[in-house]
Amino acid sequence: METVSSEVYPQRATEAGGVAVAHENGPAAILHGEGGVLFRAWRILNYQLDGAVLSLTCETVGYVNRTTQTHETRLHQWTEVATRGTLAVEITLWSDAIFRVRFAPEVLPPEDSFPEPAHRMLVETPQPVAVTLYEAETELVLATPGITLRIARDRLRIRAFTSNGTLFWEQRRSDYFTADVLDAAYGILDSHHACFDACVLTNQEEIYGLGERFDHLSRRGNAVDFWNKDAIGTSSPRTYINVPFLLSTRGYGLFVNMNARLDWQIGTREASTLGFAAEGDSLDYFVIAGDTPQEVLHRYCTLTGFAPTPPVWSFGLWMSRNSYLSWDVVEDVAREHRQRGIPADVLHLDTAWFTDDWNCDLRFSTERFPDPAGHMLRLREQGFRISLWQYNFVPPRADNLNYLEGVAQGYFVRGAEGGLYAYPDGTAGAWVDDAIIDVSNPAAVEWYREQIAALIRLGAATIKTDFGEGIPADGVFQRIAGRKFHNLYSLVYNAVVAEAITAVSGEHIVWARSGTAGSQRYPVHWGGDSWCDWHSLSGTLRAALSLGLCGFPYFSHDIGGFIGRPTPELYIRWAQFGLFSSHARCHGAGNDNSREPWSFGDEACAIFARYARLRYRLLPYIYQQARTATHSAQPLVRALVLEYPHDRNVWRIDDQYCFGDAFLVAPVLAPLAESATRTLYLPAGLWYDYWTKEPIESRGEWVTRPVDIETMPLYVKAGSIIPYGEERQYTDNVIGAITRLEAYTGVDGRLVYDDGVTAFRALLQGETLACDLHPVPDIVPFHGPPTRVP
Repeated sequence: METVSSEVYPQRATEAGGVAVAHENGPAAILHGEGGVLFRAWRILNYQLDGAVLSLTCETVGYVNRTTQTHETRLHQWTEVATRGTLAVEITLWSDAIFRVRFAPEVLPPEDSFPEPAHRMLVETPQPVAVTLYEAETELVLATPGITLRIARDRLRIRAFTSNGTLFWEQRRSDYFTADVLDAAYGILDSHHACFDACVLTNQEEIYGLGERFDHLSRRGNAVDFWNKDAIGTSSPRTYINVPFLLSTRGYGLFVNMNARLDWQIGTREASTLGFAAEGDSLDYFVIAGDTPQEVLHRYCTLTGFAPTPPVWSFGLWMSRNSYLSWDVVEDVAREHRQRGIPADVLHLDTAWFTDDWNCDLRFSTERFPDPAGHMLRLREQGFRISLWQYNFVPPRADNLNYLEGVAQGYFVRGAEGGLYAYPDGTAGAWVDDAIIDVSNPAAVEWYREQIAALIRLGAATIKTDFGEGIPADGVFQRIAGRKFHNLYSLVYNAVVAEAITAVSGEHIVWARSGTAGSQRYPVHWGGDSWCDWHSLSGTLRAALSLGLCGFPYFSHDIGGFIGRPTPELYIRWAQFGLFSSHARCHGAGNDNSREPWSFGDEACAIFARYARLRYRLLPYIYQQARTATHSAQPLVRALVLEYPHDRNVWRIDDQYCFGDAFLVAPVLAPLAESATRTLYLPAGLWYDYWTKEPIESRGEWVTRPVDIETMPLYVKAGSIIPYGEERQYTDNVIGAITRLEAYTGVDGRLVYDDGVTAFRALLQGETLACDLHPVPDIVPFHGPPTRVP
C-alpha cells in the first residue's frame, strides 16, 4: 500500500507525542457525571394562549444522578430529591403542519443578536394559522386545521396528531430510574448545563438525516458524532456537515434550532427512545408533520431556506488537483481537454496559486501565476472558468499581508488571555499556528468579503471555501461564545463568501466543505477528503444520500478519491457515479497526483469521456431537476426512501439512488475481481434498462445482473420523458437547444420544461408523445412487451 506523505497530505502527523487538547463532551457530561441534578418537567401550574403561542409555567421535580450497585452491576440511577423549581415552556403553532417547542428554567432567554437574521439556521417567520384551545380536566388540546396537540397537565407530555387522528409524534415520558431515558428536563453538573427531551421511537420506524453521514444512512441504533470535524476519510462517524434535522418514516421531521453543542441518542441508550439534548440553559426545536418524506423535507426548508439554483456552467465538469503549480500546467490541461474532446467547464486552482503553497494571502504569485486577469479571460474564451481555493485561516508569516493587517486591525479569533488564539504549547499537528478569521466581527467580514469580491472582479468564477469545521470551542469571538459557534461558523463563513460572489456576478455558487442547517442556501457542498479505496467510494454515496435528506439538493465529491492514488478501475467506477451526481469534479492530493482521465490509461480515458459526453447531453434534464429543487428541496442524488417511502424494502438501501425523477442508478462499488455482477433493487413498476432499452416489470424485486468495466447499471422509470441537448465541449453558461426527447412508454407521463430560456410541455399518452416545442426535436419512444424480473 502506498504511503501518503505529509508533503502530499499535510494533515498527516509527522511527530510523536504532543499535548492532548481537552475534549468537551457537552450534554453527555450530565448523563455520565456523578452528582448531576436533573429538573424534570412535571405539572402545569398555569398557561396562557396568545394567538398561536401557548405559554406554560411548569413545576419541576429534582433528581440526582448517583452510581449504584445491584449485585455485580454498577450503573447510574436517578434519585428523587426535594428540590423544586419551574420551567418556562412555549409551544408555537408555526403553521398548519409545524409546531415549535421552547423551554428553559424560570424564563425563556431572549433571541441571540448574532448571527444576523439572514445568516441564521432559522430564517423564516411563522405563517398565519387559526388555533383553537380546548381545556379538559387532564389535558390541554391545541388544534389547527392540520394538526392537534394533546398536552398532559400532569407529567407534561405532548402528543401530536394529524387531522385524521393519527398519532405521528409523542414525547417520551419514563418511569425508569436508570439514566437511559432523559425526558423534558434541565440538568446541571458543576459548570455543565444542558436541556434534554425525548420522543417515542416505534418498532417500525427508521430515522434519517443529521447531515452528511459517511457511516450509515439510517441513524437508528447508530452513534452520532455531532461536532464538525476534519473527517480525513469518508467511512467513519466524523463529518464536516452536521445538520440538526432528522426525518422519520413515521411522518415527521425534527429540527433542533440550537447553536449549542447537541447530543443525539437514537435508539442507542434505550431502544424505544429518540433522545436529544443541547448544552446550555434552553432548548428550541420544531416538529414537522408530513404525509411523505418529500413533504416533510419541503416543510423543513420553509424554516431554514431553499437552495438557489447554481449557474449552468457549474453543472459541467470541474477538473482539479492539489495543486496546479502554474498557468503553464493549467493551460496544458485545458488544451488536452479540448484536443481529446472531453468536455469541461471549470479548472480549479487549489492551494498553490499564492507565492508559496498554502500561504493563503489571496494574492496570485507574480512568478507562477502572472497576469491573472489576462489568463482567466483567455481561458474563459476557450470555455473554461476558474475556481480559486482559499480558507478561513491566515498563516502567521511576515510576508503575508493579510496576516499583518488582520493582526493590526483585530480581525482574528483571540485566546482567553487576549492575544491571538493559540493551542497549548507542544500541540502536534498541521497549521496549529494559523490565525482564524473571526466572521462574527463585522469589520473582519467586510475586509474579507471585499477581498473575495475583488477576485471575482478580476475574473475568477467562484471560490472554494475549504475548512470551516475546525473552529476552537475555547476561542474568543467578538459576538458569540466559541462553544456555540463551532458548528455554526461554517454557515456564516460560507454566507460571507457566497454573498461576495453573488454581489459581483449575480451567481449562487461556492465550493464548500463544511456546513450545518441552512447551509443549503449557499451551494455547492462536496464530500471532503476521501481515501482512494472502495470503502470510501461507498461512504461518499452514503453521505450524498444522507445530506440530500437534510435539504441539500446539490452534492459533489472528488472523483477518484483524494488521499492516495486510485487504480484505473476505481477511478472509472468513481467517475461513473460522479458524472451522475449533481456536480462533477475530479480532484486529488498532490501536485503531481493528477486526476485527468488520460493519466489512467486509454481505457479509463475512453470510458470517462463517454460518461462526460453523456452528462453534457443530459444537462437539460439535470438543470431542469435543479431548477425544480429550488422550490421542492428534493435532492438530485435521492435516497430511494424519498421516492418510495411505503416500500419497506428501500428503507435501508444505501448503495443505489434515484438521479432526479427519472433515473435509478446503481454504482458499482467493488472491483470486478471480487464480483462480476451487481445486485440491485427495482421498486414495483415498469423500468427500462437505459443501455439496452429493454423494458422490465418488477413487483418490487432484487435483480442480479452482470457488469463490465464500461457499464454502470442505469434504469429509467416508465412514463419518463428525458430531454437532451447537443454534444459539446463546454456550456458557455447556457443549456442550449433541446435536440432529442426520449419517451419511456407503458405509463402516461408529462414533462413541464423550463430552463429560463426554453420552455415547453410534452405529454406522453400510450405510445404517443406530443410536444409544443418549436422546432420540434427528435422524438424517440421506447416500448415493447416487458420481461419479468428474473
